[in-house]
Amino acid sequence: MIEFLALHQLNIMLILGSICGMTAFFSLVSRSVSFRRKASMIGMELSAMVLLFADRYAYIYRSQADPFGFFMTRISNFLVFSMIIAVLFSVNQYIKDICIHDVGLNKVPKLLYVNDELSLVGELLIIISQFTGLYYTFDETNHYVRSPGFVISYCVPILIAAIQLMVVSRLYHRLRKKIIIPLLIFTILPIAASIIQYFVYGISIINISLAGMVVIIYICVLIDMNETLDRAHKLEMEILHEEKMSMKRMFDQTATAFVAAIEKKDPFLQGHASRVANIARRIGSLSGKNEEECEKIYYAALLHDIGMVGLPDSLIGKTDDLTEEEYEIVKKKPLMSWEILSSITEYPYLSQSARYSYERFDGKGYPEGLSGDLIPEISRIISVANSYDAMVTKKRFRGPLPMQIVREELFNESGGQFDPQFAGIMIQIIDSDSKEILDGTETAIQKEIECRKYRDQFTIGVPILNNICKVRFKCKAWEQETGPAIPSIILFESFDRHVHGNAKSIEAYNYSEYGELWFDGHIISTGARNTEVKVTENTFVYSRTHKEDNVVYDDKEDKALVKKEDHEHYFEIVMGRYEDHIKLQLLSAKKTVDAVIALPNKSKSAFLALTGENCRIYDIETEQTEKAVQKGEIPRIAEEISYIERLTSDIPNVQVDRDRTASTEAIEIKDWTQLKFHSMTLPSASLVWDCPYIVIFSSDDRKVKGMGYHEYALIKLNGENENSNEYAENKFTMKKTEAFTSWEDWKRLNKDGVEYEVVFLRKGNRIILNSENLGIFIENTTRVQDGAKKIYAAITGNQVAITDIRIQ
Repeated sequence: MIEFLALHQLNIMLILGSICGMTAFFSLVSRSVSFRRKASMIGMELSAMVLLFADRYAYIYRSQADPFGFFMTRISNFLVFSMIIAVLFSVNQYIKDICIHDVGLNKVPKLLYVNDELSLVGELLIIISQFTGLYYTFDETNHYVRSPGFVISYCVPILIAAIQLMVVSRLYHRLRKKIIIPLLIFTILPIAASIIQYFVYGISIINISLAGMVVIIYICVLIDMNETLDRAHKLEMEILHEEKMSMKRMFDQTATAFVAAIEKKDPFLQGHASRVANIARRIGSLSGKNEEECEKIYYAALLHDIGMVGLPDSLIGKTDDLTEEEYEIVKKKPLMSWEILSSITEYPYLSQSARYSYERFDGKGYPEGLSGDLIPEISRIISVANSYDAMVTKKRFRGPLPMQIVREELFNESGGQFDPQFAGIMIQIIDSDSKEILDGTETAIQKEIECRKYRDQFTIGVPILNNICKVRFKCKAWEQETGPAIPSIILFESFDRHVHGNAKSIEAYNYSEYGELWFDGHIISTGARNTEVKVTENTFVYSRTHKEDNVVYDDKEDKALVKKEDHEHYFEIVMGRYEDHIKLQLLSAKKTVDAVIALPNKSKSAFLALTGENCRIYDIETEQTEKAVQKGEIPRIAEEISYIERLTSDIPNVQVDRDRTASTEAIEIKDWTQLKFHSMTLPSASLVWDCPYIVIFSSDDRKVKGMGYHEYALIKLNGENENSNEYAENKFTMKKTEAFTSWEDWKRLNKDGVEYEVVFLRKGNRIILNSENLGIFIENTTRVQDGAKKIYAAITGNQVAITDIRIQ
């Protein structure tokens, strides 16, 4: 506490002094307090304000030997000593007023008049000390030095406070607690502070405590007054609240309009500030902030880049290939924002948050290179929200980054660029909101594309999953061309479900192509291990007994297909997947194409995109069915790839091709359980969370996701956790040790294969997990709350082969 005061006391003095000045003003304009009490309160608050400001200047100008410093140091120290007496004198008058108006005494206790005389003596002694050096002197470097008679300066204030304590103690049972308790503390506090102050040099404990208690007295007076006048002011408060909301709406509209006007200078920035503000507010809410704090975060984020108005138009939105001179100009943006927002004195957090929003948690940011908790909390939240939006939105020089890359960047820079707490919350938001994005199942397919040359346009990819999906569309020749309309499909894998053609985007979006297939059965295989295609000529009739004459029927299946006039332009794709094999059926007016494609391995994603040549593909729609492809329905045309055909120890090996699609047998956690195993990420793995996970659970049949399943913790051994609080409480810690080098090394070593070790300790319903592998130390304490007797662990993961599992 002493170190904290020593480090921040000047700021504390400034804040408390300002508060005292404000409360003096509010006391002056108050109409609900008697003149005598108002005068005593104003005296207390102004004296405390001058006391702190003078004490602050005494620290600032000490050691300055110039004439101005010489003058300011002596005046400031004189005011410090005299204002202590002035504060106590004002409190004395306040107690007098309480004795008459609140207690109902006929006359003021004589001891309080003795205090008035002691105050006068105290002030006279302070004046005498200025000429005699009784209390203090200054050395040749203009430093304050205590004199032998310094202890006398404590006697008068302590005696005044002691007399006030005697009077207040007698009145204890006759006053309301909101009045008497602050007075009791005020009379005791200077005595205690004086004792501490005598032994602690260089920290203004007395002055800060006096000013703090003055503020508390003022607050208690307000509380007491508000309780008395609550009913009378209820309607007025409602009106004031409505006015406040109106001002808030006006401020919000003005700020939003101003930011939008600035963002119009660059179309790629439009809406950026608003998106960042909403993301930042959500991060704040999930971190436990109340509604008011979240509003502060929102407006600070909305205005954090307002300094952009001072940048040259040529640099707005330009973040690629900046020269050193241009970069130095851009680095001034947070300072420009700070200067502009500093004029909004009612909300100082706006300017402070903007100034430090480009600092990095590791201290490598700008403008001041602050690190860790020295960066204001709101600025740390803005940094995460700002970077997230910058990554997921389109830029002049690139498209939006895939969500997998965004998530990994946030994880990798946790503790580097970003505050780990807020980066972790942003990852949680991605995981909860973007599960479909990460799985590749979000975003509806376009309704129409136009292809003149082959592959000049593509639809977004439709995921090929275990459940059968149907894609239907119509296709006609391009109106200005006379050649045939030729639709086709592209089979591929990509983070963003788009087909890519240039080297940079292929690498960035982890793009790989399996092949191209036409509706006549022609196929080009690229990345697939094997393909088989069967083409059947279709037999359709255009009329049948008791059927509509204008509807086409499948003669074999006896089912209606499409209206006769649309039949020549109608196409349908039926697709499904089982493990590493895909089955496609391409249906057109003339032919049915049945194709089986063997993917490189089970962990690969697969998407289907429509394209073509000299055609307009329109009325595109998809239908996701509930029917799942069962084992054996797709003939195997390539050998199954296994990475677990190696040593088996206590329980069978397991290969996890996708996120938690498989897990080991249950391992009962006893008093002490050690788990060792070999893990190797699959060749298709590319992300840092492609690694083993430990799941702690209970179930009736000892199976993950089995009967009566309760999951208590999910620990990813890269240092992430997805713990649920439904059935347990978890306390998770992750640290990087000296053995950790980089996440790129982490991924490379996991590809080569790693021996992992995890230790469990069970004490009743409490389970402690410890793990230290590849420089990542993990400790998680799980407190089970559902009363389960037997608790199990299992190894799962994402794109990993788990072998040689040993249990001790």
